[in-house]
Amino acid sequence: LGDVTLYVVLPIRYTSLGFSAIQVGVLLSANRWVRLLSNHFVERVLRRYKSERVLAVALVAGSATTLTYAVAPLFLVFLAARLCWGVSWSFIRHIGVMTSVVRVGQEKAGGIVGLYNGVVQIGFIGGTMLGALMLDLAGYSAAFMLMAVLSLCAVGFDYGAFALIRRGLVPGAARPQVLQRRPGEKPPAPPSPYTPGWAASRLLYIRGFIVSCVGTGLIISTLGFVLQSRYGETVGIGSAQMGVVTLNGIVIAGHYLIQSIGSPALGRYADAVGRVRAETTAFVVGAVALLPALFINAYSILVPLVLLVFVATVAAKLALVARAGVQGARSFARFMTAVDLGAATGPVIGWLAISFVGNAAAVFAIGTSLYAIAALASLLTRLP
Repeated sequence: LGDVTLYVVLPIRYTSLGFSAIQVGVLLSANRWVRLLSNHFVERVLRRYKSERVLAVALVAGSATTLTYAVAPLFLVFLAARLCWGVSWSFIRHIGVMTSVVRVGQEKAGGIVGLYNGVVQIGFIGGTMLGALMLDLAGYSAAFMLMAVLSLCAVGFDYGAFALIRRGLVPGAARPQVLQRRPGEKPPAPPSPYTPGWAASRLLYIRGFIVSCVGTGLIISTLGFVLQSRYGETVGIGSAQMGVVTLNGIVIAGHYLIQSIGSPALGRYADAVGRVRAETTAFVVGAVALLPALFINAYSILVPLVLLVFVATVAAKLALVARAGVQGARSFARFMTAVDLGAATGPVIGWLAISFVGNAAAVFAIGTSLYAIAALASLLTRLP
């Protein structure tokens, strides 16, 4: 909640906080860069400690970072809080996805990851709307203090849910089973995760980088510029006019909505047809949708094409996350590092292309090329 509120508040209030434009860019990306290191640290920590306890610590730390935002500190303190949040999110994400995948097994991994992702996106949508509303009604500090309190409530849900499940008070939730063994008998070994070859693993990480670089980084970070450069400050909808900023917000909100509502169905689709086939199809659809955006200017066509790219991105990412989770915690940590690297470098690639070319079409050209490469990499994984 604090993170998504910051994305709403900081670009508007950064001058009153004493930050420069470049400092805003650093603060909004620092939590992604630090995860390139923290993802692997998380995997090692969870080998030694119970995820139930580690998750509680991560939730408390995340709430503390939101409270730090509320006091409007110096830049270095703010930066430290952003780095702390990045590490906290590494723990929350890793525990959430891996617990889900291990719980249901390989056959239903896509569906459960889709359900988990859909629930998380509700927090993104709700946090964005509530944060913006509180900023207008109560001011900067009060908005983040409220988000810190709400985030801290997650710790109570964490412990409360585990306690209820242990007591068998949650319908449909199995209690932990106590296995009766003879004296000296060793406990059964857990099932080994699927371990692909070296080349297949690297191709998986490359596809994870691309899906996040294009969908999360490249398209979303430059969409406002694309719309403004093509249509100016307003677009006509019949006899009415809509601001291009509003249109940009609606399209980006559509991305979150697709992730929230569409993820469970797209995850089950990946399980049904096969995750490799699902991601290959998604990358092909994404590339085909991005290609005409190079030369089509009508927003009535461009916007549906961008939304189709978002659907393809969500489908591909769910299939990839499920594959990485099935392969074990270490593979998942490496995969998410590639995803975070893509999300962090996508905006840089997009804005560098705009700076050198001076044309928004460069964004769609790069996205088309990268998704075509990802589709080819998906096909290669099906070869012996």
